[in-house]
Amino acid sequence: MRREAGLPDERLSFPFPLEEVHAGIPLGNGTFGALLWGGGRQLRITLNRADYWDHRGGLTFSGEATYTNLRQWLEEGNEAKLREVFEGRREPEPGIPPRPTRLPMGRVDLDLPPDWEIVAGGLHLRTSEAELELEERPGRGRRTGSERRLRAVLLRETPVLCLRATGVEPEGFRVHSRPPDTREVRAHYRQFGFPPAQVFDLEEFGGWVQECPGEPALCVGWLRPPAPGGFLLYVTAVYGESPVEARRLALQTLEAIRAEGYTPASVRCFGWWRKWWEEGARVRLPDSTLELLYYLGMYKLGGLSVPGGPAATLQGPWVEEHRLPPWSGDYHFNINVQECYWPCFGGNHLEALEPLVRMLRQWEPKLRENARTFVGVSDGRMLPHSTDDRGTAMSGFWTGFVDHGSTAWTGQLLWLAYRYSMDREFLREFAYPFLKGAMAVYEAMLEEDGVALVLPVGVSPEFGGSGFGAWGRNASFQLAVIHFLCRALIQASEELDVDAGRRAIWQEIAARLPIGAVGEGPELLLWEGQPLTESHRHHSHLAGIYPFDVIEPQTERHRSLVRNSVRRWIRTGMGLWTGWCLPWASILHTRLGNGDMAALLLETFRRTFMGLGYASTHDARFPGFTQFDSRPDVMQVEAAEAAAAAVLEMLAHTSGGVLRLFPAIPRDWQTASFTGIRTEGAFLVSGEWNGGRATRIEIHSEAGAPLRVANPWGDVAVLVKRSGGSVAHHRRPILDLPTAAGETLEFTPIS
Repeated sequence: MRREAGLPDERLSFPFPLEEVHAGIPLGNGTFGALLWGGGRQLRITLNRADYWDHRGGLTFSGEATYTNLRQWLEEGNEAKLREVFEGRREPEPGIPPRPTRLPMGRVDLDLPPDWEIVAGGLHLRTSEAELELEERPGRGRRTGSERRLRAVLLRETPVLCLRATGVEPEGFRVHSRPPDTREVRAHYRQFGFPPAQVFDLEEFGGWVQECPGEPALCVGWLRPPAPGGFLLYVTAVYGESPVEARRLALQTLEAIRAEGYTPASVRCFGWWRKWWEEGARVRLPDSTLELLYYLGMYKLGGLSVPGGPAATLQGPWVEEHRLPPWSGDYHFNINVQECYWPCFGGNHLEALEPLVRMLRQWEPKLRENARTFVGVSDGRMLPHSTDDRGTAMSGFWTGFVDHGSTAWTGQLLWLAYRYSMDREFLREFAYPFLKGAMAVYEAMLEEDGVALVLPVGVSPEFGGSGFGAWGRNASFQLAVIHFLCRALIQASEELDVDAGRRAIWQEIAARLPIGAVGEGPELLLWEGQPLTESHRHHSHLAGIYPFDVIEPQTERHRSLVRNSVRRWIRTGMGLWTGWCLPWASILHTRLGNGDMAALLLETFRRTFMGLGYASTHDARFPGFTQFDSRPDVMQVEAAEAAAAAVLEMLAHTSGGVLRLFPAIPRDWQTASFTGIRTEGAFLVSGEWNGGRATRIEIHSEAGAPLRVANPWGDVAVLVKRSGGSVAHHRRPILDLPTAAGETLEFTPIS
């Protein structure tokens, strides 16, 4: 492209002092994470690992947890029995937590020499290097204004944080180990059998060991090697079969980095990030807020989910130390996990899906057993909406426990992994069987109702909470999920040339099942008889528009249904929305072609749900926008990821089987560009927008898939140049073009 989009070079500033842990500078490698905060003479380093769990407690499917019983108890009004079986409301076992949870780990505090203080800080997104400015205090008999810097990097291949200060004498630095010691954490640890942490701060090597019943011992260790004319500190967190072994492994890990040295280790880290940004999509926008949201989301993705590490949870590797993480820091499969992974696709980092795929593979026996218990099918898959990293249900929320849409929505990530890579072996070996298993459960739940099929019992995620009446017939969310499954399975079975008999069944279901619960207007209801009567954070009844793409706003068939449903959605307002709602809503407006509102929602998200340290929050940071404003310190990472995906959607996305370029550009944008956005069909797309219109498009075909693309210039004639040398003219609103693997097509309008 003539004007290549690229990563901004400027440093992201953090206004020290920072009083909240999640305002800190985030560093992460997918498993190990650190937040650098504090101020004055003290740098606080909060540490965690995304695999740091207490796995005790939770709920397993008992023999009574069947769809037949669920339906009977709902229809009979037997709330007590329903909650006992599907929420695990039994007598708690003494000394055993009610549910698994991620654990707070603690922090390492670094005291600066008496005459020095932190005056500013920043993060270089390009290299993931934190940088703090240190300055001598005035009035101490020393020359004022002489700045020194402390730098920190978190290594990629090993759980080690490296810090170095230069130009400051090392003798004045002091390192302190701080295991979690707040009242909440200490009470939890005492109640559930955690022994006190064993602190061993020495002059050069220090840290602590924390034992957890039934888990390996954890050692957080730090090493302070001699550094004449400066200061060095290496920090790690590792596990061992015993406290002694954990401490030995921590020292071994730190000594290996000491032997390598700060500079070589940090250069390796910088190289990883250089490759990350070079391979990812890049954007250049006239709106600095949206450009920042994109790069922030992609930066956090690189610290959240990478091959070989844990899959993305609500907080990733950045759990605070002063409390148990909200919602146990678990896996929520009814929106939160999905949003974490949305930017993998357009952002061209499909490898970031590996931890999720590996985890789902490991859970296969459990998911099959859940389906056998619930509906009696032998080859189904059923995933509760919230689990730990072993697939154990967290309990306490019956509507989530039975929300089978969580299974299919997770399966959609696998389907998109195929569609964006065209990896047929992955489709055959894992994605297709998973989707078939999700559909098998729905097939067992569907019933005849004259000429139509119906889903007698369904929920709309989080509407009505866990109230006994939070269910109904033909929930629109569930119907959208089923229609997505039918389309994906029909297409996959055709491409794989398998299951012709099953294909006919899925075609019949798609033909006979309503597209949603449609009321007067027409208007999408949450389920039959239940309109959207209040502001609701989960846009579940609109999921047929996005993410499932089975309701197409551009078609005459669905235009009035979408218009009326969206007007009701707007009328009920945002008064009960939370942070992750806004990026999803932005994408919905993008699918409607409303770029101005898509951008406004993202700008509102940045101002309302992102604080000084750029951490995305569940509740609003200040009152007035939403009634969810009482916990402005609750960080959830998925909103930042979804915002990055929402920016990409404005520039390029596939809907209705058609690639749409610059589909939702705000009216005041005169320029924009992007390079390397990945799209369905394994295409890499670059584009330029100048003078309020697209001026040039380039599409590279990795897999040789057929290309169906909306003409960015409407019915204006288009010149298409192929890298092989051929040239063709087209004058259609939708261009259907064959491609060859490795071929690049360049599109320009013929004025």
